[in-house]
Amino acid sequence: MRKHRLTFWLILIIAAVGIYTLFNFRLFSGAHQEERNVTVILKTLNVRLDFWQAVSQGAEAAAKEMGIRLSVDGPLSEDDAEGQLRLLEEAIERKPQAIVIAPIADKRMPEAFAKAREAGIQLVIINDSPDATSAPIIVTTDHGKAGRLAGEAAIEATDGYPLIAVISDEESSAVSEERLKGLRHALASYSESVIGTYYADNAEDRAYAIVMELLRRGEPINAIIALNESASQGAAAVLKELNKAMEIKLIGFDSTSDEVQLLESGTMTASIVQKPFNMGYLGVKIAQKLMTGGKAEPVTYIDSNVITKENMYTTENQKLLFPFINSK
Repeated sequence: MRKHRLTFWLILIIAAVGIYTLFNFRLFSGAHQEERNVTVILKTLNVRLDFWQAVSQGAEAAAKEMGIRLSVDGPLSEDDAEGQLRLLEEAIERKPQAIVIAPIADKRMPEAFAKAREAGIQLVIINDSPDATSAPIIVTTDHGKAGRLAGEAAIEATDGYPLIAVISDEESSAVSEERLKGLRHALASYSESVIGTYYADNAEDRAYAIVMELLRRGEPINAIIALNESASQGAAAVLKELNKAMEIKLIGFDSTSDEVQLLESGTMTASIVQKPFNMGYLGVKIAQKLMTGGKAEPVTYIDSNVITKENMYTTENQKLLFPFINSK
């Protein structure tokens, strides 16, 4: 009898300890979960720009998977540095555990980043050049490699005799400079293959005017490499208007619905497509790692794919071209 009584009390004590431990674990882990919050600040929230919508969707997927409270913000225009800086200041005042930001180029950004770190906020930069910011953690497309892929696509499309006009956005763009470096590397063995690099200031109509003027002057080009979406659209409009798509190969960047149609019609020979969903996902995932005391690589690179009319219907490339459909 005494032995049975001892066993009963032992079981009771073990059960009490178990319940106490479980209660405290849930209590403290629940509080910890509530504290895990991340603010994502994009270059723009413009719903017409598929790239940033895909970045946002990737961030939301990561937050849902890891139980993080997420807020996503951004100015209406990709060149509204003033508006983005204001949003960053407001986020710092709210003191989330981490901020993930795709910064618009502005000399005041490093100071704002330093202020965030001084407030104890983990900072992750996405879609920027590793040399362009003082932030310690960056998640970005390998823009140098993307530029090299564009150069290789132009060489292949012109049967090894490229005469290229390059349409970039702004001379101050660190991303475009990385792409230009990669492009030059790919064309190193092709002397005088680039007839010129022209800056369209991130405006489709400006890119249109540049290409139209080049063709009006009779410049001997057989390929155009457009280093961003607006340049791609502007160049394509000229080639369609003048019926020049067969003789001048257009290598573009990004994967808007309009560019998908340009690939399908043959107006655009190839597009270098980034993986914005992956960028948003990894940005938040790395932020979560930093929030919980983990370490992260200073730079995480994301590859790009070369999409053509011939390979655009593969399962992998369909996911890149239509991220909203494939992620539902």
